[in-house]
Amino acid sequence: MKLVFLTKRTTVHGFGGVETHVWSLTQMAVELGHEVVLLTTAHPDGVEEEERDGCRVVYLAGVPPGRWWKQSAEVVRRLLRQGFGDLILSYNLAGYGVAASKVGIPHYAFSSGRTLDQLVSEWHNWSGLAGLAAYPKHALALCYYAWFERRLWARLDGIIATYDALYESLLRQGRRTILCYNGTDPRIFRPDKTLRESTRKVLDIPPEATVLLMVATVNRQKGIWVGVEAFRSLAPIQPDLHLIIVGDGPDRPRLEASLRGSLLASRVHFVGAVPHQATAPYFATADLFLFPTFRAEGLPNAIVEAMATGLPVVASDRGGIRSAVQHGETGLLLSLGCRVLDPVRKPAHQGLVALVHRALSAGDCRPPPAQGYQPGGHEPVTLAGVLFLVPLGFLAQLRQVVGRLLVPDVRDSHVRRET
Repeated sequence: MKLVFLTKRTTVHGFGGVETHVWSLTQMAVELGHEVVLLTTAHPDGVEEEERDGCRVVYLAGVPPGRWWKQSAEVVRRLLRQGFGDLILSYNLAGYGVAASKVGIPHYAFSSGRTLDQLVSEWHNWSGLAGLAAYPKHALALCYYAWFERRLWARLDGIIATYDALYESLLRQGRRTILCYNGTDPRIFRPDKTLRESTRKVLDIPPEATVLLMVATVNRQKGIWVGVEAFRSLAPIQPDLHLIIVGDGPDRPRLEASLRGSLLASRVHFVGAVPHQATAPYFATADLFLFPTFRAEGLPNAIVEAMATGLPVVASDRGGIRSAVQHGETGLLLSLGCRVLDPVRKPAHQGLVALVHRALSAGDCRPPPAQGYQPGGHEPVTLAGVLFLVPLGFLAQLRQVVGRLLVPDVRDSHVRRET
C-alpha cells in the first residue's frame, strides 16, 4: 500500500508520545514493504525533503501554523495526482485540511483524547500568578480547536481510538471508530540483565540498589515533582533507593536546585532528554516505574514500554492509563486530588509514597508474561497483540481493517471495531 502520514511533529522536532508513535509506525510500515510518505512541519535545520530509513519525509518549510491545513491538503492532492496514495493516516488535528478537502481516498485519524480534556492538563501546568492569568487564554484556544475536532471527526472515514474510555465515548456519539492500543517493540524494550548492569555502572548505582524510574517531559502537569517529593520521603527509610529521571523541561532546573547540596543529590539521576530507543537501558535498569501525571493522558507509550520491560507501574488514574494498568495486577493506580481544593497536593505525594511501598514490598504487580489478557473489559487479546504490540503487528492488523474498508459496502457501515 501507498501510505500518507500527516503529523505536525516528528522526532526531528522533539521526543514525545505522538512523535514516537509516528516514527515507529512509519518504520514498521517500510519494514512490511509499504511505500510511505510522511508530511510534517518545517525541519529545524531548513531541510525540505529527505529519505529516512526508507521513508520519504516532506517538510513544509516556511508554512506558519495557521496555514498548515491548507498547505498540507495541497501537497496531498499533488501526491494523488502523481499516483501516490491508498490511505491517509493523520494524528489528532493534523489532517483537518485534508479531511475538509475530501481528497477521495480513505482517511483515518489517530486520537489520543479529546481536545477539551486538555483543559485539565493546562490547569495543572501553571505556576504563579502569571501562569494563572494566562490560563483563560489557553482555555479559549482549546475550545476553539475543539470545534475543529468535531468537524474533523465528522469528515473522516474512521477514528482510531488508542484507549478504551475514548473508544466507548466515540461509539456512544455514533462515530466510526476502531480501537487499537499504542504498542511498542519488545525487540528493544525487554528485560536485559547486561543492560541493567552496564547502565547502573555508568550511573554509579550499586547492583543491589532499588531503582525508581520516571520518563516524561519535566513539567508540572507531568507530575515529575510529585515523584521527587515522594522520593524525599522514602529515601531516609530506604538507604539503597535511587531515582532516575529521563526527560527535560521547564521544571527541571527548579527540581535540580531543590536537591543540590543535600544528601539525596547523589541518589537522584537527571539523565535529560534522550532519543526514544536510548531510553531502553533505563527501563532495563529500574525496579519500579512511576507515572504520577496530572495531565489528561491517552495511553502513554512510556507505560507500555515499562510493562514490556517487565516493570510494575505506579501511575495516576488518568485518561487511558487504566487500559494498561490493572490495579493490583500489573501495577497500582493513584487517585490525584483537585488543584483548587488542594493547592500543594500533599495527598498526591503521600499517596504515591504509600503505593511505592506497596509495590516494592508486595511483589505482585508485575506485568504477566505474554498470555491472554483483557484490557478495559473488552474481549480477550494477547499481550503480544495489544500492550506489548510490535508496530509491525499493529500495521498488519490495520492493513487488514483498511483492506476491508476499501470495499464499498463495508466502508458505508456506520461503525467498525477491531481489537
